[in-house]
Amino acid sequence: MTAPARSARQRLAPDARQQQILEGAIAYFAEFGFDGGTRALAQHLGISQSLLFRYFPTKASLVDRVYEVVFLQRWNSRWQGLLTDRSRPLPERLKAFYKDYNHSIDRYEVIRISLFSALRKESISQRYVARLREQLIVPIVAECRAHLGLPAAAGLPSPLEEQLVLSLHATIIYGIMRRHVFDVAPPLDEDFLIDLYVDSFVAHAAESFRRIGAREAERRPAS
Repeated sequence: MTAPARSARQRLAPDARQQQILEGAIAYFAEFGFDGGTRALAQHLGISQSLLFRYFPTKASLVDRVYEVVFLQRWNSRWQGLLTDRSRPLPERLKAFYKDYNHSIDRYEVIRISLFSALRKESISQRYVARLREQLIVPIVAECRAHLGLPAAAGLPSPLEEQLVLSLHATIIYGIMRRHVFDVAPPLDEDFLIDLYVDSFVAHAAESFRRIGAREAERRPAS
Protein backbone atom coordinates (compact mmCIF):
# COMPACT_ATOMS: atom_id res chain seq x y z
CA MET A 1 0.00 0.00 0.00
CA THR A 2 2.90 2.41 0.68
CA ALA A 3 4.60 2.05 -2.72
CA PRO A 4 1.61 3.37 -4.72
CA ALA A 5 1.39 6.30 -2.30
CA ARG A 6 5.03 7.18 -2.97
CA SER A 7 4.47 6.85 -6.70
CA ALA A 8 1.48 9.15 -6.46
CA ARG A 9 3.59 11.72 -4.66
CA GLN A 10 6.30 11.45 -7.31
CA ARG A 11 3.78 12.15 -10.07
CA LEU A 12 2.89 15.55 -8.63
CA ALA A 13 3.80 18.52 -10.78
CA PRO A 14 6.46 20.78 -9.21
CA ASP A 15 3.96 23.54 -8.39
CA ALA A 16 1.59 21.06 -6.77
CA ARG A 17 4.44 19.50 -4.79
CA GLN A 18 5.61 22.90 -3.54
CA GLN A 19 2.06 23.77 -2.51
CA GLN A 20 1.71 20.45 -0.71
CA ILE A 21 4.93 21.05 1.23
CA LEU A 22 3.90 24.62 2.04
CA GLU A 23 0.49 23.58 3.36
CA GLY A 24 2.08 20.84 5.43
CA ALA A 25 4.62 23.28 6.86
CA ILE A 26 1.88 25.74 7.81
CA ALA A 27 -0.03 23.00 9.64
CA TYR A 28 3.20 21.85 11.34
CA PHE A 29 4.22 25.31 12.52
CA ALA A 30 0.70 26.04 13.76
CA GLU A 31 0.72 22.85 15.83
CA PHE A 32 4.32 22.63 17.05
CA GLY A 33 5.86 26.06 16.58
CA PHE A 34 9.26 26.90 15.10
CA ASP A 35 11.58 25.03 17.46
CA GLY A 36 12.19 22.08 15.17
CA GLY A 37 14.65 22.14 12.28
CA THR A 38 14.08 21.22 8.66
CA ARG A 39 14.94 17.57 9.33
CA ALA A 40 12.10 17.24 11.84
CA LEU A 41 9.75 19.07 9.49
CA ALA A 42 10.63 16.83 6.55
CA GLN A 43 10.14 13.75 8.68
CA HIS A 44 6.74 15.02 9.80
CA LEU A 45 5.75 15.66 6.19
CA GLY A 46 6.93 12.20 5.13
CA ILE A 47 9.48 13.50 2.65
CA SER A 48 13.26 13.64 2.50
CA GLN A 49 15.12 16.70 3.66
CA SER A 50 16.69 16.98 0.21
CA LEU A 51 13.22 17.18 -1.36
CA LEU A 52 12.26 19.93 1.06
CA PHE A 53 15.43 21.85 0.15
CA ARG A 54 14.68 21.44 -3.55
CA TYR A 55 11.64 23.69 -3.13
CA PHE A 56 12.72 25.76 -0.12
CA PRO A 57 16.55 25.98 0.02
CA THR A 58 16.54 27.38 3.57
CA LYS A 59 14.19 27.48 6.52
CA ALA A 60 14.10 31.27 6.11
CA SER A 61 12.79 30.95 2.56
CA LEU A 62 10.05 28.62 3.79
CA VAL A 63 9.15 31.01 6.62
CA ASP A 64 8.92 33.84 4.07
CA ARG A 65 6.36 31.86 2.06
CA VAL A 66 4.44 30.97 5.21
CA TYR A 67 4.28 34.68 6.09
CA GLU A 68 3.04 35.53 2.61
CA VAL A 69 0.30 32.87 2.61
CA VAL A 70 -0.86 33.06 6.22
CA PHE A 71 -0.66 36.82 6.74
CA LEU A 72 -0.18 38.89 3.58
CA GLN A 73 -2.82 37.07 1.56
CA ARG A 74 -5.34 37.76 4.32
CA TRP A 75 -4.48 41.45 4.44
CA ASN A 76 -7.26 43.45 2.78
CA SER A 77 -6.04 46.55 0.94
CA ARG A 78 -9.46 48.15 1.56
CA TRP A 79 -8.94 48.38 5.31
CA GLN A 80 -6.88 51.57 5.29
CA GLY A 81 -9.35 53.33 3.03
CA LEU A 82 -12.22 52.19 5.25
CA LEU A 83 -10.54 53.51 8.39
CA THR A 84 -9.68 56.91 6.90
CA ASP A 85 -13.01 57.62 5.14
CA ARG A 86 -14.13 60.66 7.13
CA SER A 87 -17.46 60.81 5.32
CA ARG A 88 -18.53 58.13 7.83
CA PRO A 89 -18.56 58.51 11.63
CA LEU A 90 -15.53 57.07 13.38
CA PRO A 91 -17.46 54.46 15.41
CA GLU A 92 -19.09 53.14 12.24
CA ARG A 93 -15.71 52.83 10.52
CA LEU A 94 -14.08 51.07 13.47
CA LYS A 95 -16.95 48.60 13.78
CA ALA A 96 -16.95 47.78 10.07
CA PHE A 97 -13.18 47.35 10.01
CA TYR A 98 -12.89 45.19 13.11
CA LYS A 99 -15.72 42.89 12.09
CA ASP A 100 -14.03 42.28 8.74
CA TYR A 101 -10.54 42.02 10.27
CA ASN A 102 -11.70 39.62 12.98
CA HIS A 103 -13.39 37.34 10.48
CA SER A 104 -10.31 37.38 8.25
CA ILE A 105 -7.81 36.30 10.92
CA ASP A 106 -10.13 33.90 12.74
CA ARG A 107 -8.09 30.89 11.63
CA TYR A 108 -6.21 28.30 13.67
CA GLU A 109 -2.99 28.71 11.70
CA VAL A 110 -3.05 32.52 11.75
CA ILE A 111 -3.40 32.87 15.51
CA ARG A 112 -1.06 30.07 16.54
CA ILE A 113 1.69 30.88 14.04
CA SER A 114 1.58 34.53 15.12
CA LEU A 115 2.04 33.53 18.77
CA PHE A 116 4.69 30.87 18.16
CA SER A 117 6.67 33.21 15.92
CA ALA A 118 6.50 36.00 18.52
CA LEU A 119 7.80 33.69 21.26
CA ARG A 120 10.70 32.63 19.05
CA LYS A 121 11.31 36.16 17.74
CA GLU A 122 10.82 34.91 14.19
CA SER A 123 10.66 37.48 11.42
CA ILE A 124 7.00 36.60 10.79
CA SER A 125 5.78 38.31 13.95
CA GLN A 126 8.17 41.24 13.61
CA ARG A 127 7.05 42.00 10.07
CA TYR A 128 3.39 41.60 10.90
CA VAL A 129 3.57 43.86 13.95
CA ALA A 130 5.35 46.51 11.87
CA ARG A 131 2.64 46.31 9.21
CA LEU A 132 -0.10 46.39 11.84
CA ARG A 133 1.36 49.51 13.40
CA GLU A 134 2.01 51.36 10.15
CA GLN A 135 -1.23 50.57 8.34
CA LEU A 136 -3.75 50.20 11.18
CA ILE A 137 -2.69 51.53 14.60
CA VAL A 138 -1.09 54.80 13.50
CA PRO A 139 -4.00 55.65 11.14
CA ILE A 140 -6.56 54.87 13.87
CA VAL A 141 -4.73 57.21 16.26
CA ALA A 142 -4.87 59.95 13.61
CA GLU A 143 -8.58 59.32 13.03
CA CYS A 144 -9.27 59.46 16.77
CA ARG A 145 -7.49 62.79 17.01
CA ALA A 146 -9.48 64.15 14.07
CA HIS A 147 -12.74 62.84 15.57
CA LEU A 148 -11.95 64.61 18.86
CA GLY A 149 -10.94 67.86 17.15
CA LEU A 150 -7.33 67.55 18.26
CA PRO A 151 -4.50 68.84 16.06
CA ALA A 152 -2.70 66.34 13.89
CA ALA A 153 0.32 64.89 15.65
CA ALA A 154 3.62 66.43 14.67
CA GLY A 155 5.63 63.46 13.44
CA LEU A 156 4.84 60.06 14.86
CA PRO A 157 1.91 59.68 17.26
CA SER A 158 2.45 59.36 20.96
CA PRO A 159 3.42 55.86 22.14
CA LEU A 160 0.72 56.20 24.81
CA GLU A 161 -1.89 56.96 22.14
CA GLU A 162 -0.73 53.97 20.14
CA GLN A 163 -0.97 51.77 23.24
CA LEU A 164 -4.49 53.01 23.88
CA VAL A 165 -5.58 51.95 20.39
CA LEU A 166 -3.71 48.67 20.77
CA SER A 167 -5.77 47.97 23.88
CA LEU A 168 -8.94 48.12 21.76
CA HIS A 169 -7.29 45.90 19.15
CA ALA A 170 -6.22 43.33 21.73
CA THR A 171 -9.65 43.28 23.39
CA ILE A 172 -11.35 42.53 20.10
CA ILE A 173 -9.04 39.74 18.96
CA TYR A 174 -8.84 38.06 22.37
CA GLY A 175 -12.02 36.10 21.64
CA ILE A 176 -10.47 34.28 18.69
CA MET A 177 -7.25 33.74 20.63
CA ARG A 178 -9.29 31.96 23.31
CA ARG A 179 -10.75 29.73 20.62
CA HIS A 180 -7.50 28.75 18.91
CA VAL A 181 -5.09 28.76 21.87
CA PHE A 182 -7.15 27.84 24.92
CA ASP A 183 -9.84 25.87 23.09
CA VAL A 184 -12.56 27.95 24.73
CA ALA A 185 -15.53 28.82 22.56
CA PRO A 186 -16.12 32.59 22.45
CA PRO A 187 -19.61 34.09 22.75
CA LEU A 188 -21.80 33.47 19.74
CA ASP A 189 -22.50 37.12 18.98
CA GLU A 190 -18.97 38.38 18.38
CA ASP A 191 -20.08 41.18 16.07
CA PHE A 192 -22.33 42.56 18.81
CA LEU A 193 -19.38 42.49 21.22
CA ILE A 194 -17.30 44.45 18.72
CA ASP A 195 -20.04 47.09 18.68
CA LEU A 196 -19.87 47.28 22.48
CA TYR A 197 -16.07 47.44 22.60
CA VAL A 198 -15.90 50.21 19.97
CA ASP A 199 -18.71 52.25 21.57
CA SER A 200 -17.00 52.03 24.95
CA PHE A 201 -13.64 53.02 23.48
CA VAL A 202 -15.04 56.02 21.59
CA ALA A 203 -17.15 57.14 24.57
CA HIS A 204 -14.03 57.40 26.73
CA ALA A 205 -11.64 58.54 23.99
CA ALA A 206 -11.90 62.27 24.75
CA GLU A 207 -10.96 61.80 28.41
CA SER A 208 -8.26 59.23 27.59
CA PHE A 209 -6.57 61.41 24.97
CA ARG A 210 -6.84 64.44 27.30
CA ARG A 211 -5.11 62.55 30.09
CA ILE A 212 -2.39 61.35 27.72
CA GLY A 213 -1.82 64.91 26.56
CA ALA A 214 -1.53 66.10 30.15
CA ARG A 215 0.85 63.27 31.02
CA GLU A 216 3.13 64.09 28.10
CA ALA A 217 3.07 67.78 28.99
CA GLU A 218 4.29 66.85 32.51
CA ARG A 219 7.19 64.91 31.02
CA ARG A 220 8.35 67.65 28.67
CA PRO A 221 11.33 69.57 30.02
CA ALA A 222 10.58 73.14 31.01
CA SER A 223 11.76 75.65 28.43
